Amino acid sequence: MSKQEILTGAELISRAAMDSGVDFFAGYPITPASSIYSSMLSKLQAQGKLAIGTSDEISAICMCIGASMRGAKAMTASSAPGISLMVENIGYAFATETPLLIVHGQRLGPSTGAATQSAEGDISFVQHLISGGYEIPVFAPSSILNCYETTINAINCSEKYRCPVILLTEKDIIMSSTNISVDTLDEIKARSTIVHRKQRSPDNDKPFKTYDFNRLEEVPEFLATGLGLDDRVVATASTHDKAGRLLKNSSEVFEVIEHLAAKIQANKDEFSSYQLDKQAGATVAIISFLASDLSAREAVIKLREAGQKINHLTLSSLFPVPEKAIKEAIQGVDRILVPEVNMQGQYAEIIRPLLGSKQLIKVNSIADLIDPQDICDAFSK
Repeated sequence: MSKQEILTGAELISRAAMDSGVDFFAGYPITPASSIYSSMLSKLQAQGKLAIGTSDEISAICMCIGASMRGAKAMTASSAPGISLMVENIGYAFATETPLLIVHGQRLGPSTGAATQSAEGDISFVQHLISGGYEIPVFAPSSILNCYETTINAINCSEKYRCPVILLTEKDIIMSSTNISVDTLDEIKARSTIVHRKQRSPDNDKPFKTYDFNRLEEVPEFLATGLGLDDRVVATASTHDKAGRLLKNSSEVFEVIEHLAAKIQANKDEFSSYQLDKQAGATVAIISFLASDLSAREAVIKLREAGQKINHLTLSSLFPVPEKAIKEAIQGVDRILVPEVNMQGQYAEIIRPLLGSKQLIKVNSIADLIDPQDICDAFSK
C-alpha cells in the first residue's frame, strides 16, 4: 500500500517550490497565505537557505526581486491587501524581466474583507495587475493535490520567460487538507522537468546587453548582478533600450516595450495548463477552475449518468486566456457553464467574446462553495 500523508494545499505549494529549486522566500503573514509563510520559513531555513519574515509586503517583494536579480529562485505569498501594496514592484519585476513567484491566497473582499472566508473574487484584479495593459501569467490550482504540479509549472514559466508569475489560490484550497499518496507526488515530480533561466554563456564574445534579443518573443539571457565581471548588468524599469540605457523615443525602445508582451503572448500555448475531458456528441460544456472544479467534476458525473453528453475543461492557468483550449472544449456545443465563487462571474465575462452566439450560463456564489446540484439544475432552466 502506498504511503499516505495528510497535507494542505499550502504544504504542497511549499514542497513544490523547494523541489523546483526555490532558495529564497520573503513574506509578511496574512490569512490565508500565512500557512505558506510559516511553512516556507521553517522548511527552507532547515535546508540552510534563506527565508525571511519582513516588516511589510513591500519589503517582502523588494527582497525577492533583489534576490532573483542575484540569481536566486525567489518567492513570496500574500492575499489581496498585500498584493495591492506589491503592485508597483510587481510592475518593476515585469519591466526588468525578473523571475519571481507570487502566491495569492484569495479571501472574501474587498479590502481586508473576511480573512477566513474563501472566495474567487480577485480574478479580474490579477488579469491586469500592472500598468501598461500587460498580462502576467496567472496559474490556478484546481485542487489540493493540483497545488503541487501547478506550482512547479508556475515557477518554470517564471524562469523560462523571465517574468513575475501569479499563483492564484484560495482559502478553501490552501488551508484545507486531504490524504495524498506519496507515490503520486513522486510520479509528478519524476515527470516534471525543472526549468532554470537561460544564463549568459561565459564563452559568448558578443557584448552583453541586459535586455538583448533578436526576435520580439525571444527571452534575454540572464546574468546575475554583483558578480564583479566585465559584463555590466543594468536594471531599470524606466523605458530603456536593450542595453538598459534610459530612453523613451527610439525604435529600439518601442521594440523592447513590444517584446515584454510578445514573449508571453507568443508562447502562451506552451505554458497554458488544462485538462479537457471530451465526449462525442456533447452539446454542453463546463469550464471550471480553483475550488469550483471539485463541484464541477461531481456535476459532470451526475449529468452523464442522466444521459447528458458533456465536455469538461479544467483550467490550471487563467491568463493569458488559453483560447485554444477553450475553443476546443466548446466546439459543437450550444451551452457553456462557468461556476465561480464571486458575484459577477468574472472569468465567464472575460471569455464571453470567445463563445460567439453560444449560450453562457453562470453559476455564482458570493462566498460558499458551489453545490454540484446547482450546476446540474442550471442546465434544466
